[in-house]
Amino acid sequence: MSGVIQSGNVTPGNIVKWVTDDIVQDGGPQIGPSETVLARLLSANFNTTSDQQIAIPSTVNKFNLTRIIVTNASLSLTTAVGGFYSQPGKAGSAIVAAGQAYAALTTAVGLLNPTLTVSANTTAFTPANLTAFSVYFALTTAQGVAAVADIFLVGIILG
Repeated sequence: MSGVIQSGNVTPGNIVKWVTDDIVQDGGPQIGPSETVLARLLSANFNTTSDQQIAIPSTVNKFNLTRIIVTNASLSLTTAVGGFYSQPGKAGSAIVAAGQAYAALTTAVGLLNPTLTVSANTTAFTPANLTAFSVYFALTTAQGVAAVADIFLVGIILG
């Protein structure tokens, strides 16, 4: 092999694709690094069954939710159970089922990725399918004492 013969340029940040021997071209943008924190709710109250709104920023028009991260619990969340929804009042589509337990969060450095429902894994979220373009966190069973944790919605921006 004598080196790479190239007609054109590869866009910075894009992947390189081999076309034939000694020839490469721009392979398009990378998929993996585009996952980002879409929105967050710091100090979410784990001692209430009321809705807690997590607003999606106006710079995002459409996204794929890849995971939710709950961390920084103020105490061991032994009894807190609840889910995430597309509408307030535990209505609309469940994004995380109402039976999700948070007992794995025993310290502030603990981390939990609640299980996304099939619907959440197969939906491109837009203002048309999220009330007030927000995700709603609501417990079905409160912790029973004052408790907070941070919630991060993670995904890929599609528009």
